[in-house]
Amino acid sequence: MGESSDELLRKVGKPNEAVREDGYIYYNYFVQPYLLSGFSSKYVATCDAQPIEDSSTYFVTLDADRRVESRVFWIEKGAASQEVKVPGADGLPLPAILYSPRGCSTERKPGIVLLHGWLPGGTTNAGLGWIPDAFAQQGYVVLVPLMRGWGGGQNDCGLSQRADTARAIEWLASQPGVDPDRIGVVGFSFGGQVALLTGALSHRVKAILSYYGPTDLTTLNAHDLYQWHQGIQKESQSDLKSRSPVTVASQIKAPVLLIHGDIDANVPVEQSEEMEEVLWKSGGSVQLHLVSGAGHELNRVVIPTWPATQRFLDAALGKPTCVQAAHATSPSAQPSPPASRSQ
Repeated sequence: MGESSDELLRKVGKPNEAVREDGYIYYNYFVQPYLLSGFSSKYVATCDAQPIEDSSTYFVTLDADRRVESRVFWIEKGAASQEVKVPGADGLPLPAILYSPRGCSTERKPGIVLLHGWLPGGTTNAGLGWIPDAFAQQGYVVLVPLMRGWGGGQNDCGLSQRADTARAIEWLASQPGVDPDRIGVVGFSFGGQVALLTGALSHRVKAILSYYGPTDLTTLNAHDLYQWHQGIQKESQSDLKSRSPVTVASQIKAPVLLIHGDIDANVPVEQSEEMEEVLWKSGGSVQLHLVSGAGHELNRVVIPTWPATQRFLDAALGKPTCVQAAHATSPSAQPSPPASRSQ
Protein backbone atom coordinates (compact mmCIF):
# COMPACT_ATOMS: atom_id res chain seq x y z
CA MET A 1 0.00 0.00 0.00
CA GLY A 2 3.00 2.31 0.32
CA GLU A 3 3.20 5.27 2.62
CA SER A 4 0.14 6.26 4.63
CA SER A 5 -1.35 9.73 4.49
CA ASP A 6 0.13 10.51 7.90
CA GLU A 7 3.61 9.61 6.65
CA LEU A 8 3.19 11.90 3.64
CA LEU A 9 2.08 14.78 5.84
CA ARG A 10 5.05 14.28 8.15
CA LYS A 11 7.32 14.39 5.12
CA VAL A 12 6.05 17.68 3.72
CA GLY A 13 5.70 19.45 7.09
CA LYS A 14 3.14 22.03 8.15
CA PRO A 15 0.50 23.18 5.67
CA ASN A 16 0.68 26.55 3.94
CA GLU A 17 -3.01 27.14 4.48
CA ALA A 18 -6.14 25.59 5.92
CA VAL A 19 -9.51 26.21 4.29
CA ARG A 20 -12.93 25.25 5.70
CA GLU A 21 -15.53 24.22 3.15
CA ASP A 22 -18.74 22.19 3.47
CA GLY A 23 -17.87 21.05 6.96
CA TYR A 24 -14.38 19.84 6.04
CA ILE A 25 -10.94 21.34 6.53
CA TYR A 26 -8.70 21.33 3.47
CA TYR A 27 -4.95 21.56 4.12
CA ASN A 28 -2.92 22.93 1.23
CA TYR A 29 0.80 22.21 0.86
CA PHE A 30 3.16 23.76 -1.66
CA VAL A 31 6.17 21.44 -1.93
CA GLN A 32 9.00 20.51 -4.29
CA PRO A 33 8.09 17.59 -6.58
CA TYR A 34 10.97 15.34 -5.54
CA LEU A 35 9.55 15.09 -2.01
CA LEU A 36 6.58 13.22 -3.45
CA SER A 37 8.52 10.99 -5.83
CA GLY A 38 7.66 7.36 -5.28
CA PHE A 39 4.72 8.16 -3.01
CA SER A 40 1.99 5.54 -3.13
CA SER A 41 -1.26 5.21 -1.19
CA LYS A 42 -4.74 3.95 -1.94
CA TYR A 43 -6.05 7.26 -0.57
CA VAL A 44 -4.06 9.45 -2.97
CA ALA A 45 -4.93 10.48 -6.51
CA THR A 46 -3.17 12.90 -8.84
CA CYS A 47 -5.18 15.49 -10.69
CA ASP A 48 -4.57 18.21 -13.24
CA ALA A 49 -4.57 21.60 -11.52
CA GLN A 50 -4.77 23.82 -14.57
CA PRO A 51 -5.58 26.58 -15.31
CA ILE A 52 -3.67 27.89 -12.26
CA GLU A 53 -0.46 27.31 -14.21
CA ASP A 54 0.80 24.91 -16.81
CA SER A 55 2.30 21.73 -15.34
CA SER A 56 0.74 22.38 -11.94
CA THR A 57 -0.17 19.19 -10.10
CA TYR A 58 -1.75 18.33 -6.79
CA PHE A 59 -2.26 15.23 -4.68
CA VAL A 60 -5.60 14.63 -3.02
CA THR A 61 -5.62 12.54 0.16
CA LEU A 62 -8.91 10.87 1.05
CA ASP A 63 -10.05 9.35 4.32
CA ALA A 64 -11.53 5.86 4.67
CA ASP A 65 -14.98 7.17 3.67
CA ARG A 66 -13.55 8.62 0.45
CA ARG A 67 -13.91 12.15 1.76
CA VAL A 68 -11.15 14.63 1.00
CA GLU A 69 -8.81 14.78 3.98
CA SER A 70 -6.02 16.92 2.55
CA ARG A 71 -4.67 18.26 -0.70
CA VAL A 72 -0.98 18.47 -1.48
CA PHE A 73 0.09 20.30 -4.61
CA TRP A 74 2.97 22.15 -6.17
CA ILE A 75 3.62 24.35 -9.18
CA GLU A 76 6.48 23.05 -11.28
CA LYS A 77 8.06 26.17 -12.73
CA GLY A 78 11.29 24.38 -13.48
CA ALA A 79 14.73 25.93 -13.70
CA ALA A 80 15.90 28.24 -16.45
CA SER A 81 18.11 26.24 -18.80
CA GLN A 82 20.20 26.84 -21.88
CA GLU A 83 22.38 24.75 -24.15
CA VAL A 84 26.04 25.72 -24.05
CA LYS A 85 29.41 24.50 -25.29
CA VAL A 86 32.12 23.92 -22.70
CA PRO A 87 35.77 23.59 -23.73
CA GLY A 88 37.46 20.32 -22.80
CA ALA A 89 41.01 20.09 -21.54
CA ASP A 90 42.39 20.12 -25.10
CA GLY A 91 39.87 22.67 -26.36
CA LEU A 92 37.39 20.11 -27.68
CA PRO A 93 33.93 21.73 -27.34
CA LEU A 94 31.59 19.50 -25.34
CA PRO A 95 27.80 20.07 -25.35
CA ALA A 96 26.28 20.88 -21.98
CA ILE A 97 23.17 22.32 -20.39
CA LEU A 98 23.36 25.13 -17.84
CA TYR A 99 20.53 25.28 -15.28
CA SER A 100 19.82 28.31 -13.09
CA PRO A 101 17.14 29.00 -10.47
CA ARG A 102 14.42 31.34 -11.70
CA GLY A 103 13.53 34.63 -10.08
CA CYS A 104 16.78 35.04 -8.15
CA SER A 105 18.65 38.26 -7.57
CA THR A 106 22.11 38.96 -8.95
CA GLU A 107 23.93 37.65 -5.88
CA ARG A 108 26.52 34.98 -6.57
CA LYS A 109 25.24 31.43 -6.16
CA PRO A 110 27.02 28.14 -5.50
CA GLY A 111 27.64 25.98 -8.54
CA ILE A 112 27.55 22.25 -9.28
CA VAL A 113 29.05 20.31 -12.16
CA LEU A 114 26.77 17.28 -12.50
CA LEU A 115 28.22 14.21 -14.23
CA HIS A 116 26.23 11.41 -15.85
CA GLY A 117 27.12 7.73 -15.70
CA TRP A 118 28.14 5.29 -18.46
CA LEU A 119 25.55 5.83 -21.19
CA PRO A 120 24.42 3.60 -24.06
CA GLY A 121 26.01 4.30 -27.43
CA GLY A 122 24.40 7.10 -29.39
CA THR A 123 23.00 8.82 -26.30
CA THR A 124 22.52 12.55 -26.88
CA ASN A 125 21.48 13.59 -23.36
CA ALA A 126 22.82 12.91 -19.89
CA GLY A 127 19.85 10.83 -18.74
CA LEU A 128 19.67 12.48 -15.31
CA GLY A 129 15.96 13.25 -15.45
CA TRP A 130 14.65 15.56 -12.73
CA ILE A 131 17.90 15.88 -10.80
CA PRO A 132 19.52 18.94 -12.48
CA ASP A 133 16.26 20.82 -12.16
CA ALA A 134 15.92 19.85 -8.48
CA PHE A 135 19.42 21.12 -7.66
CA ALA A 136 18.68 24.37 -9.49
CA GLN A 137 15.42 24.79 -7.58
CA GLN A 138 17.49 24.57 -4.40
CA GLY A 139 19.50 27.62 -5.51
CA TYR A 140 22.49 26.12 -7.34
CA VAL A 141 23.72 26.94 -10.83
CA VAL A 142 24.13 23.50 -12.41
CA LEU A 143 26.28 22.55 -15.39
CA VAL A 144 25.56 19.16 -16.98
CA PRO A 145 28.17 18.34 -19.64
CA LEU A 146 27.95 15.40 -22.01
CA MET A 147 31.30 13.86 -21.19
CA ARG A 148 34.04 12.96 -23.66
CA GLY A 149 33.16 9.76 -25.44
CA TRP A 150 29.52 10.85 -25.70
CA GLY A 151 29.80 14.56 -26.45
CA GLY A 152 32.80 14.07 -28.72
CA GLY A 153 36.34 12.72 -28.62
CA GLN A 154 37.72 9.36 -27.49
CA ASN A 155 36.64 7.80 -24.20
CA ASP A 156 39.69 6.79 -22.16
CA CYS A 157 37.71 5.79 -19.07
CA GLY A 158 38.44 8.61 -16.67
CA LEU A 159 41.68 10.41 -17.47
CA SER A 160 40.47 12.83 -20.13
CA GLN A 161 37.11 13.20 -18.42
CA ARG A 162 38.68 14.36 -15.15
CA ALA A 163 40.75 16.95 -17.02
CA ASP A 164 37.65 18.03 -18.97
CA THR A 165 35.67 18.35 -15.74
CA ALA A 166 38.38 20.48 -14.14
CA ARG A 167 38.18 22.76 -17.19
CA ALA A 168 34.36 22.78 -16.97
CA ILE A 169 34.61 23.87 -13.33
CA GLU A 170 36.79 26.82 -14.37
CA TRP A 171 34.25 27.70 -17.06
CA LEU A 172 31.40 27.56 -14.56
CA ALA A 173 33.37 29.67 -12.07
CA SER A 174 33.65 32.41 -14.70
CA GLN A 175 29.90 32.65 -15.37
CA PRO A 176 27.91 35.66 -14.13
CA GLY A 177 26.07 34.96 -10.89
CA VAL A 178 28.30 32.04 -9.87
CA ASP A 179 30.49 32.20 -6.77
CA PRO A 180 33.86 30.79 -7.95
CA ASP A 181 34.73 29.74 -4.40
CA ARG A 182 31.60 27.61 -3.91
CA ILE A 183 31.66 24.91 -6.58
CA GLY A 184 31.08 21.21 -6.10
CA VAL A 185 31.09 18.21 -8.40
CA VAL A 186 28.44 15.49 -8.27
CA GLY A 187 28.60 12.27 -10.27
CA PHE A 188 26.66 9.07 -10.84
CA SER A 189 28.39 5.71 -11.41
CA PHE A 190 31.19 6.47 -13.92
CA GLY A 191 30.48 10.13 -13.21
CA GLY A 192 31.13 9.44 -9.53
CA GLN A 193 34.52 7.99 -10.44
CA VAL A 194 35.29 11.10 -12.50
CA ALA A 195 34.05 13.41 -9.72
CA LEU A 196 36.51 11.86 -7.25
CA LEU A 197 39.37 11.96 -9.75
CA THR A 198 38.61 15.61 -10.49
CA GLY A 199 38.67 16.43 -6.79
CA ALA A 200 42.28 15.28 -6.71
CA LEU A 201 43.10 17.46 -9.71
CA SER A 202 41.33 20.79 -9.15
CA HIS A 203 41.75 23.11 -6.16
CA ARG A 204 38.50 24.76 -7.19
CA VAL A 205 36.41 21.77 -6.00
CA LYS A 206 34.90 22.45 -2.57
CA ALA A 207 32.56 19.43 -2.36
CA ILE A 208 32.45 15.98 -3.97
CA LEU A 209 29.40 13.73 -4.08
CA SER A 210 29.75 10.28 -5.64
CA TYR A 211 26.67 8.13 -6.16
CA TYR A 212 27.72 4.46 -6.50
CA GLY A 213 30.95 5.35 -8.29
CA PRO A 214 33.72 2.80 -8.96
CA THR A 215 36.84 3.64 -6.98
CA ASP A 216 39.23 0.69 -7.42
CA LEU A 217 39.25 -0.49 -11.03
CA THR A 218 41.96 -3.08 -10.38
CA THR A 219 39.70 -4.92 -7.95
CA LEU A 220 36.71 -4.69 -10.26
CA ASN A 221 38.74 -5.93 -13.21
CA ALA A 222 40.09 -8.87 -11.21
CA HIS A 223 36.56 -10.04 -10.51
CA ASP A 224 35.35 -9.45 -14.10
CA LEU A 225 32.91 -6.86 -12.79
CA TYR A 226 34.19 -3.85 -14.68
CA GLN A 227 32.84 -4.60 -18.14
CA TRP A 228 32.71 -0.96 -19.18
CA HIS A 229 36.24 -1.32 -20.53
CA GLN A 230 34.99 -3.45 -23.39
CA GLY A 231 35.47 -1.55 -26.61
CA ILE A 232 37.86 0.95 -25.03
CA GLN A 233 41.37 1.22 -26.46
CA LYS A 234 43.80 -1.32 -24.98
CA GLU A 235 46.18 1.36 -23.73
CA SER A 236 43.33 2.71 -21.61
CA GLN A 237 42.84 -0.70 -19.98
CA SER A 238 46.47 -1.23 -19.11
CA ASP A 239 46.72 1.38 -16.37
CA LEU A 240 43.75 0.90 -14.09
CA LYS A 241 45.41 2.43 -11.03
CA SER A 242 45.66 5.91 -12.55
CA ARG A 243 41.94 5.76 -13.20
CA SER A 244 41.13 4.59 -9.66
CA PRO A 245 40.14 7.27 -7.13
CA VAL A 246 41.58 5.21 -4.25
CA THR A 247 45.04 5.80 -5.77
CA VAL A 248 44.72 9.60 -5.53
CA ALA A 249 42.70 9.81 -2.31
CA SER A 250 45.45 11.64 -0.44
CA GLN A 251 45.26 14.47 -3.01
CA ILE A 252 41.55 15.08 -2.38
CA LYS A 253 41.14 18.06 -0.05
CA ALA A 254 37.39 18.73 -0.43
CA PRO A 255 34.83 16.97 1.80
CA VAL A 256 33.39 13.84 0.20
CA LEU A 257 29.96 12.22 0.43
CA LEU A 258 29.67 8.66 -0.88
CA ILE A 259 26.18 7.22 -1.47
CA HIS A 260 25.68 3.60 -2.49
CA GLY A 261 22.97 0.95 -2.63
CA ASP A 262 23.92 -2.03 -0.51
CA ILE A 263 22.88 -4.62 -3.13
CA ASP A 264 24.49 -2.92 -6.15
CA ALA A 265 25.53 -5.66 -8.60
CA ASN A 266 27.18 -3.29 -11.14
CA VAL A 267 29.49 -1.47 -8.76
CA PRO A 268 29.62 -3.39 -5.46
CA VAL A 269 29.19 -1.37 -2.29
CA GLU A 270 32.71 -2.41 -1.24
CA GLN A 271 33.99 0.16 -3.73
CA SER A 272 32.58 3.04 -1.68
CA GLU A 273 33.55 1.36 1.57
CA GLU A 274 37.16 1.08 0.39
CA MET A 275 37.15 4.73 -0.70
CA GLU A 276 35.81 5.78 2.67
CA GLU A 277 38.58 3.91 4.48
CA VAL A 278 41.35 5.29 2.26
CA LEU A 279 40.10 8.86 2.60
CA TRP A 280 39.76 8.50 6.35
CA LYS A 281 43.30 7.13 6.67
CA SER A 282 44.67 10.02 4.60
CA GLY A 283 42.98 12.57 6.86
CA GLY A 284 40.21 13.48 4.47
CA SER A 285 36.66 14.47 5.34
CA VAL A 286 34.30 11.70 4.22
CA GLN A 287 30.80 10.41 4.86
CA LEU A 288 29.30 7.16 3.57
CA HIS A 289 25.54 6.63 3.27
CA LEU A 290 24.26 3.17 2.35
CA VAL A 291 20.75 2.68 0.99
CA SER A 292 19.23 -0.59 2.17
CA GLY A 293 17.81 -2.78 -0.59
CA ALA A 294 18.95 -0.48 -3.42
CA GLY A 295 20.93 -1.50 -6.48
CA HIS A 296 22.54 0.47 -9.27
CA GLU A 297 19.45 2.63 -9.78
CA LEU A 298 19.19 6.39 -9.74
CA ASN A 299 15.84 7.18 -8.11
CA ARG A 300 16.02 4.32 -5.61
CA VAL A 301 19.30 5.73 -4.28
CA VAL A 302 18.83 9.48 -4.71
CA ILE A 303 15.35 10.05 -3.29
CA PRO A 304 15.81 8.61 0.23
CA THR A 305 19.20 10.33 0.61
CA TRP A 306 18.15 13.74 -0.74
CA PRO A 307 17.98 15.37 2.72
CA ALA A 308 21.51 14.11 3.48
CA THR A 309 22.67 15.45 0.13
CA GLN A 310 21.24 18.88 0.90
CA ARG A 311 22.84 18.96 4.35
CA PHE A 312 26.21 17.97 2.93
CA LEU A 313 26.18 20.57 0.16
CA ASP A 314 24.89 23.29 2.48
CA ALA A 315 27.76 22.60 4.89
CA ALA A 316 30.43 22.39 2.19
CA LEU A 317 29.28 25.15 -0.18
CA GLY A 318 27.14 27.32 2.06
CA LYS A 319 23.35 27.23 2.02
CA PRO A 320 21.96 28.93 -1.10
CA THR A 321 20.08 32.14 -0.34
CA CYS A 322 17.79 31.81 -3.34
CA VAL A 323 15.72 28.64 -3.06
CA GLN A 324 13.07 28.50 -5.76
CA ALA A 325 9.63 27.81 -4.34
CA ALA A 326 6.29 28.47 -5.91
CA HIS A 327 4.91 29.42 -2.49
CA ALA A 328 6.89 29.87 0.70
CA THR A 329 5.37 28.76 3.99
CA SER A 330 4.49 31.69 6.20
CA PRO A 331 3.31 31.47 9.82
CA SER A 332 0.93 34.37 9.21
CA ALA A 333 -0.44 33.11 5.91
CA GLN A 334 -4.22 33.35 5.68
CA PRO A 335 -6.40 30.94 3.72
CA SER A 336 -7.04 32.04 0.16
CA PRO A 337 -10.62 32.63 -0.95
CA PRO A 338 -12.10 29.69 -2.86
CA ALA A 339 -12.10 31.55 -6.17
CA SER A 340 -8.30 31.82 -6.18
CA ARG A 341 -7.62 28.15 -5.45
CA SER A 342 -7.44 25.10 -7.68
CA GLN A 343 -10.68 23.17 -8.00
